[in-house]
Amino acid sequence: MTKVRDVSFVALAALSAMLGLAGNVDAEDAPPTIVTLGDSYINSAGVVATESFATKLKAGLNAAGHPVTIVEVGYLATSKRGLTWLAEYKDGLDLQASPANHVVIVELGQNDCARIDLDHTRANLDQILSILAQKRIPVLVVGTAALDECSSILSAGHEADYPEQFSKMFSELATKHGDLLYADFKEGVTGRSELLQADKNHPNAAGDAIIVRNMLPMVEALLAPVQPR
Repeated sequence: MTKVRDVSFVALAALSAMLGLAGNVDAEDAPPTIVTLGDSYINSAGVVATESFATKLKAGLNAAGHPVTIVEVGYLATSKRGLTWLAEYKDGLDLQASPANHVVIVELGQNDCARIDLDHTRANLDQILSILAQKRIPVLVVGTAALDECSSILSAGHEADYPEQFSKMFSELATKHGDLLYADFKEGVTGRSELLQADKNHPNAAGDAIIVRNMLPMVEALLAPVQPR
């Protein structure tokens, strides 16, 4: 996928502020915070902010009686960048330091095929999920189908079946760490031109609406452990 923006420092500042306030608010009474750790799919590249995945997800959850705060970390091109954000950036470290009342949606790996072999993608995601598990942060692992061009990428040991192994990776990791799984971010949208942008890859605003509708029950399940009493 095309890189559209780097980490949003406005979003990071917002996350820092919220984490900093955690000690002043009873975590059991505060609305949960959803952190979206992902690439241009979940960050709605090419879609105006008022129609984005995060905006529609927040509206859908509010309508269902689940007030939330959603923090978009910003565009993270690869699983390696996602791991770096969580393990080394201040805001990732702040999340680890104040994990109460937070959940994380992890949607990474799509861009790795041209940069990182599958074993390294798996290792990066495994480490991300391990860190979040250690902090007892509920996680929804969101998989994606491998891009068409990934089929021809020589990834050590997976040349012939990269797409199949790539898709299986998400379910295997979710099972390993006891996380929830949404197998394919673009379920119901892939191949439907009216729901995709001109690149025939990224969802448009209508596509994001479909994705949110399909994913909403799983996000409600993700929030269940941190709902206010």
